Amino acid sequence: SLSIVSCGKKVTESTKAPQTQEQVGVIASCTTKAQAQSLASELGIQFRVINENRKLIEFIGAKLSELKKQLPNAKFKANKIYEPILISGDFQASSISDTEYYGAHTRQERPSSVTRYFPHLQQINALNLSAQGEGVTIAIVDTGVYYNHPHLSPNIKKNQDDKHGQLANSIDDDQNGYINDYVGWDFYNGDAYPIDDNGHGTHVAGLAASTYMGVAPRAKILPVKVLSADGQGDLGTIAAGILYAIDQGADIINLSLGGNAGDEITAELQEIINSVALAKSNNSLIIAAAGNGGMDGIGDCNDNLPIYPANIQQDNILSIASVDSYNQLTSYSNFGGTTVHIAAPGGDQSNGGLNSTGLPYCYGPCSDDDIPYRASMGTSMATPVVAGVAAVIKSAKLSLTYKEIKDLILNNGTKKENLVGMVKSSSVVNTLEALNSID
Repeated sequence: SLSIVSCGKKVTESTKAPQTQEQVGVIASCTTKAQAQSLASELGIQFRVINENRKLIEFIGAKLSELKKQLPNAKFKANKIYEPILISGDFQASSISDTEYYGAHTRQERPSSVTRYFPHLQQINALNLSAQGEGVTIAIVDTGVYYNHPHLSPNIKKNQDDKHGQLANSIDDDQNGYINDYVGWDFYNGDAYPIDDNGHGTHVAGLAASTYMGVAPRAKILPVKVLSADGQGDLGTIAAGILYAIDQGADIINLSLGGNAGDEITAELQEIINSVALAKSNNSLIIAAAGNGGMDGIGDCNDNLPIYPANIQQDNILSIASVDSYNQLTSYSNFGGTTVHIAAPGGDQSNGGLNSTGLPYCYGPCSDDDIPYRASMGTSMATPVVAGVAAVIKSAKLSLTYKEIKDLILNNGTKKENLVGMVKSSSVVNTLEALNSID
């Protein structure tokens, strides 16, 4: 937390995400930071800026009746922590013999990588068409990204208007509300270093756009950390991350996270729903994981048991199920004939997980020999595969709208009888067919 002195009184501005229920507040709209500072000083409470430009402030420790009296023009939404909001059931496939490699290997030596599925996606032919994601940014809203990984760092989107590292100057050079946000932002810890302390976000980023074996190897990656090392997250922080991705010009926003909201959608999820809707104005397509079933690890029907954000009903969102190497729905994958849109490879028990970039095990500077690739499986892995496909499609024709990209993906998948009634398109994503259908 950061202490600010205002009018002779100490005002506490929190820069970090809430980590306990006691730290969860109420999000107010139409409220400036100056108003928040004044009100926090008067009432002796904390506040946190969700998005300064959009005048979204979270107040912690305040009575709602008092806030309504002081801010008559604001609308209020309760924030909520999910523990964890990472898609439950994503698991490392450590029992598979080819799950982890160090250093540089050829694609052939990584049989459980996403490249094994490229024939299913017709991805190799697509990459030969030179549409590889160039000119497109994919935001990874997750546990962070290990942006120094040698197969990720060339593709990390750099904010040239702000400084970082040794050049950091503690000044918000581009005046976007985030000081020194050179490689994205960590909304969980409130700083300019969205480094991954879990491994999930790094794995997801690599599947979408690592230089070595990502689906879109020339796309840019925007790291946005909204979750803790344990995968805990709150709705306000996730909404803040989505809004930041929009403001930074992300074309594709990957959400390999989600939770069962039950009946609470109207109040607590509204801020995320608003963020998804706002992404349309930036022409952003959001790709969200359908989820991996409940505690039993067996897929559930999202039509009956909604998972958010995948179930948000906006036309700029795609909900993704997972299939195995035989294009069969994986046992863990959620499904839904109306709410889940399309399937993509996500890894399976019999053939192994998808290999992707992992966190290093090294002290001090890392060499190539210290950089692992790890295998995981889950709808969280299928989701960045589709995010990469979307980036490849957009790079072929940068003027495409989010709706056109979504339609190209849904209308040109490979139809599978076993997916009828399981996903809306009855299809597995097919990159080449989508590219060939661009006008």
